Amino acid sequence: MKYFLFLIALVVLTSCSAQTSFNSFYKENNDNSDFSIGFSNSLIGSFLSDDDEEMKELIKKAKHTRIMVFSDNWEKTNSNFAKFIKHSGFDKLLKIRDNDDKISLFILEEKELIKEIIVQISTGDELVLLGLKTNLTHDDLAKIFSDNHITFN
Repeated sequence: MKYFLFLIALVVLTSCSAQTSFNSFYKENNDNSDFSIGFSNSLIGSFLSDDDEEMKELIKKAKHTRIMVFSDNWEKTNSNFAKFIKHSGFDKLLKIRDNDDKISLFILEEKELIKEIIVQISTGDELVLLGLKTNLTHDDLAKIFSDNHITFN
């Protein structure tokens, strides 16, 4: 009987962990957002030109994207987001600040793969969160940065 209960508990925990971290934040805070959208990344691939095969290959490693925009009471959501990041195991990859504007990039890794990327953009009166579920390697991410002429020098 203990073995049976253990298996049930394991299945329940596994199914709960299948939900992505940002997806849980998205569901909890969606009602407070001014705008939110979720879509499959195959949709993005359909808009790329046929000449952009490298980017299409990278898009295949991405599963879905969630975008949220907050303008009313965005400071509270930003505070909740900071707590979420702290407790979810995300690493801050970069932070850019220009006066009141801030951009932060967070990644969640599992077994040498980047499983999630979150971009946080905050201005003086707005917060935008973009969550991307992926299976990228660090080399893939470096390729995206180099293809877009982004350097960290």
